[in-house]
Amino acid sequence: MTTFKTTRRRLVGTGIAGAALVGAAKSTAFAAPLLKMQDGVTLEVWGGVPAENGPQALVDAFTEASGIKVNYTRYVNDDTGNTQLDTALQGSTTVDAFFTYQVARLAQRINAGAALDISEKIAGDEQISAWVAETDGIFTIEDGVYHSLPTTQEMQFMFINQKIFEDAGIDVPTAGWTLDDYVGLAGELSDGMTFGTYAPMNTATLTIGQNAWYNEDGSASNFGDPLFAEHYGRHRQMVDDGIAFPWTDVIAQNLRAYAQTPFLTEQVAMWVNSPWSLRYVNDKEQYPHDFVTTFAPLPSFADGQYNNQGINNWMLGGASTQYPDEVWELIKFWLTDGAVYMLPAGKIPALMTLDQATVVDGMLGPNADELYDKAAFEAAAFDPDIRYYTDSITTGAAEISTLLSGLEDRLLIGELDVDQFISELTEGADGIIAAAQ
Repeated sequence: MTTFKTTRRRLVGTGIAGAALVGAAKSTAFAAPLLKMQDGVTLEVWGGVPAENGPQALVDAFTEASGIKVNYTRYVNDDTGNTQLDTALQGSTTVDAFFTYQVARLAQRINAGAALDISEKIAGDEQISAWVAETDGIFTIEDGVYHSLPTTQEMQFMFINQKIFEDAGIDVPTAGWTLDDYVGLAGELSDGMTFGTYAPMNTATLTIGQNAWYNEDGSASNFGDPLFAEHYGRHRQMVDDGIAFPWTDVIAQNLRAYAQTPFLTEQVAMWVNSPWSLRYVNDKEQYPHDFVTTFAPLPSFADGQYNNQGINNWMLGGASTQYPDEVWELIKFWLTDGAVYMLPAGKIPALMTLDQATVVDGMLGPNADELYDKAAFEAAAFDPDIRYYTDSITTGAAEISTLLSGLEDRLLIGELDVDQFISELTEGADGIIAAAQ
């Protein structure tokens, strides 16, 4: 069974004040001489962020600091793109390092032997080993054995079209608003042309927290918990009522992984997402819009509720790499000096070394005053009361995720009712878990 290291959590915020500061950034992690590297080394790295949103600047800086060349290949973080990466990892394509963005895929790739063991590298680095010891949720297949490190914090909050709220004469919600408030606002803001919200947050997983998909010992699924029927029933009702974005359009436009278009074309007023989506708001050339994006924390719906996500953007070395030392140097750079270059991609560094104001300025970009309510962003993204969970059971999780996506599609376009959905999901997930044990 795959588990996570659970220790006390240290949350941190880091960043850079705009493009000029990125350009002026100097290396600290590489101020001392590097390990002696082989001449002519080129690392092949796969990641889900477009190169122009930060990775290319990062690897260029790494090459300048270390002399190690890097080719960065972007794969789209959806089912098709992940299949491309898995095929590369299993075949003859060289992959020296790669990123993974879902815990289920992370566990699957590590258990399949696709990732380099970096346990000794971590133990030998004072800064990173101390951070790992203090940070909750670092993924391990067994105690003390590491194949990956998270590079980013990714909490969820509400992106809000301020113009739609103002035109409707409705105040933008703030901390303490409720799930009933959210559903009510979605109804008030829907007019046949605009939908109040893209989709509701999953209140089942955010109420249950860790291992929500599984029973206590991981031997069967937990989808029979009434919280799942409640959440999926709510989403189905909101679609049927025309106050959440039509799921037929989600499927037709392939929006499951990347749903920025409905928000930035003013088809939806509220959108639950994470900081990485800021890069689309910043890109007015591809997504021209004239409204200010403001923010709110997730509405409250349960005592002690959790926020989805947490640490993410796991970086791994390829198991077959010929350059484990060089890969480790790149992982260290991505976590430390290199994190500054990922701010334009909306990536809050997992290993915090910069102050919050610098992070915010780097993420919101040079047009922040035009595009954003900065104070609302800081309140939502850096809320000290945010609680995260990290799953410790991942048995058959990748297969369950695929099953869930397919059944969710059928539910939200009206092919299944909620009882049928829960029944088929429970039966299928239980079969997957039993087969994987």
